Amino acid sequence: MTAAAHAAPALTPREQALRRKQRIAVALLIAAGLVLVVATALGRVHPHWGFDLIAAMAEAALVGGLADWFAVVALFKHPLGQRWIPHTAIIPNKKDALGRNLGDFITNHFLDKPQVLARLRTFDVAARLAGKLAEPETARALGSRLTAAIPHLLGLLDSEPLHRFIRDAAHRRLQRVDLSGVASFGLRQLTVEGRHEALVDASLKYLSGVLESPETHRRISERAAKEAWSILRYAKLDEMLADKVADKLVGGLTTLVAEMAADRDHELRQRLKGELDELIERLENDPGFRERLDGLRDRMLEQPELDTYLRSLWDDLVAWLESDVQREDSAVRERLVRGTQSLGARLLESEEMRAWINDSVIETFEPMIDPLREKARGFIAERMERWSADELTRELELSIGGDLQYIRYNGTAIGALIGGLLFALLHGIEALMA
Repeated sequence: MTAAAHAAPALTPREQALRRKQRIAVALLIAAGLVLVVATALGRVHPHWGFDLIAAMAEAALVGGLADWFAVVALFKHPLGQRWIPHTAIIPNKKDALGRNLGDFITNHFLDKPQVLARLRTFDVAARLAGKLAEPETARALGSRLTAAIPHLLGLLDSEPLHRFIRDAAHRRLQRVDLSGVASFGLRQLTVEGRHEALVDASLKYLSGVLESPETHRRISERAAKEAWSILRYAKLDEMLADKVADKLVGGLTTLVAEMAADRDHELRQRLKGELDELIERLENDPGFRERLDGLRDRMLEQPELDTYLRSLWDDLVAWLESDVQREDSAVRERLVRGTQSLGARLLESEEMRAWINDSVIETFEPMIDPLREKARGFIAERMERWSADELTRELELSIGGDLQYIRYNGTAIGALIGGLLFALLHGIEALMA
């Protein structure tokens, strides 16, 4: 076996730092021991209270350093490998209990329901969201990201199996629709209490306005004149007469539409209402009519031209979107940016809407807090149990072992100080009693 095969694995920076601090602590103990030996020897050869003081301080430093070494080492392993010493290797032996206690500590002190809810209330999700959305930079960044995602999304949606699945599902759903019932319900809601009159008024007024337009009047007259002339010329009538007849016809139609728009009791409007009532009655109570309407629905769904037409609409939409999002002046991007900013501005203006959002967030998360707390508690305990004792000990020692070495430093230094104070105290008492 080569020397390289026997070489120890390279230490990580954390391991190197821990080893360095451990060497310093050992060096302090060795120094205290050497000072103790030298001071004791000099005190025997040349008796003097100064050597006794130094020896006392060195002895106390050595005891304090060793005691703290024992305490620090006992956290992670058995000192000097002596398993018979009680309450040593605390972390490996108490690993599972530490996990449970850590989970209890975190969930009880950091994930307590009142604390979480208070934090959610002070966080003010709605105001933060509104402020961010209203910022031009945020709106533009969000719009750019959404626009960039459109081609990918279209690529996922533009799948033949997906189109076939959606088409089949839509066909099955539409075939179960009671078209007669839907139509009759819609028409009855439209006509109840004369609601359709407003729609008829608007339609007739619009048609009247179109007919009264000079350009529309001219075009209809020209068309009507051509048709009339094709008949009247066989009677050897002058073309100008045909124009006048056409003008009269168009004028009469315009007047009729205007009268219908102005008078809800007009005969033709009453006839229209009667036709609607009759249609509703047939839709609701005529099985044959309902069957024919459902058959028409089924035949329309079975037509391949319908699928082809709908697919062509989808393809046109996809092509336009793919082309638009590649442009610098993308209409989709600008619409997303403006919509985002507008949404943010409206949220900032509406205190009621922000309060509703915040309340909704709290109402959504409140029932989830306790289950999540228990899951967090269980996760921490389970993760600690899954760690081996050696792995956990190593990670904790690398995390806090460096700081624990300062306890050893302090124990050595404080021991020396206390040893000196005790020496002075004892000699002071002896001097007073002498």
